[in-house]
Amino acid sequence: MRRIWFGVALAALVVIFSLPTTWRYLYPIPYPRLVAAAARRYGVSPYLVAAVVRAESKGRPGATSRRGAVGLMQIMPTTGAWAARRMGMREFGPAALRDPATNLAIGTWYLHSLLVRYRGNLPLALAAYNGGEGNVDRWLATRRWRGTEGSEEEIPFGQTRDFVRTVLAAYEAYRRLYARWP
Repeated sequence: MRRIWFGVALAALVVIFSLPTTWRYLYPIPYPRLVAAAARRYGVSPYLVAAVVRAESKGRPGATSRRGAVGLMQIMPTTGAWAARRMGMREFGPAALRDPATNLAIGTWYLHSLLVRYRGNLPLALAAYNGGEGNVDRWLATRRWRGTEGSEEEIPFGQTRDFVRTVLAAYEAYRRLYARWP
């Protein structure tokens, strides 16, 4: 009897996890209109923006890291102030990073600037987003990391390595699950 119930339960799980709605529940897109607008404005894939938000804050606009990164895309206040000046934002203050629209605009702008700097190389841009451009440049110069897709295991910082892997996996999941979005 146990085998029958186990088989039924297993079959039910297979059915449930084969439904796109189940996976969309597991991979929601917080603030979808704001994510789409920021992505469109700065020429970044909305799936990539959603993946960074998922990895950084799990969609919580009030999230703050131990190091002081703030908001959906976990932006350091100094980086936010620098980016806001470069973007021509007037009256920027660290509290603005808790606003989803502002955080997404600054984070997406910064992600775009990293993609331009690293010539569209997604692993390099993501590593720089998380670990800093100086570190990534140093890793490349000293050949500690090749910076190619599939070489994420070589990233010297464990947190950055995990971040890059997590974002790349979520990016693929979002592309598959939300193929007709935005």
